[in-house]
Amino acid sequence: MPAYFTLAILVVGLILGALARLIVPGNQRITWSETILVGIAGAGFGGLVGNYLTPDAEAMALLPRTWIGSLVGSVLVLLAVIGVMKWLGLRPDEDAPRLTVAELIAEGESHSLEFKQTGRWNIHSEAKDPKIEIVIAKTIAGFLNAGGGTLLIGVSDDGVATGLDSDLALMKEPDLDRYELWLTDFLERCLGKPAVANVRVTFEFVAKVQVCRVDVQPAPAPVFLDEPGGDRRADVYVRMGNSTRKLLTDEAMEYADSHWK
Repeated sequence: MPAYFTLAILVVGLILGALARLIVPGNQRITWSETILVGIAGAGFGGLVGNYLTPDAEAMALLPRTWIGSLVGSVLVLLAVIGVMKWLGLRPDEDAPRLTVAELIAEGESHSLEFKQTGRWNIHSEAKDPKIEIVIAKTIAGFLNAGGGTLLIGVSDDGVATGLDSDLALMKEPDLDRYELWLTDFLERCLGKPAVANVRVTFEFVAKVQVCRVDVQPAPAPVFLDEPGGDRRADVYVRMGNSTRKLLTDEAMEYADSHWK
């Protein structure tokens, strides 16, 4: 197959898939590679239906109808893909209503919700503390390796929104964009970029202070934690009840066999 013909198929697939995404409401949660495949499959489906309904002699005269059929086919294929993903639970529905930070605080800590007063600042020694940062990474790793969850930074253990001022004071420019960049970079160093793709960082005002909200989706494979600058120990942390636990090697192997089948 000539290279230009393959390229043409990919371009047509991208166009049809993108149009289908525009037509179907909501966030479809599919990648652009998947979008191209949807377009190609839709074009094939539309072409088969068109060939069945239209004699070959009329094909050129009905070229617009062929494109419309291909687009309709792409929409149908996209809807089918979305339905299968939801049925299998492959990707959580990001469009579903979610609780606000204030509502989460009111619910209290649980197996899927954790409060941390700071992400970098030790309130007892009144200084920056790398151990506090590692605790943040361990908590997120625990959520990744279990059923997911939400970490709120800037909320005390007793559910009081304290804000991020102490953490922000450690930065050259105390703004939330820099805070998100620090947190994302730190997690990438500890957990790896593939794992951080399942982490979403946002900020919300609660009681006139900013709280950092870290929503974590379950990882499709085990996530290992390595402390920056330390030995590569590849520790495995899992959320159990209201706490995050480190698993021993044999425990980690047994958990992985049962959790990621």
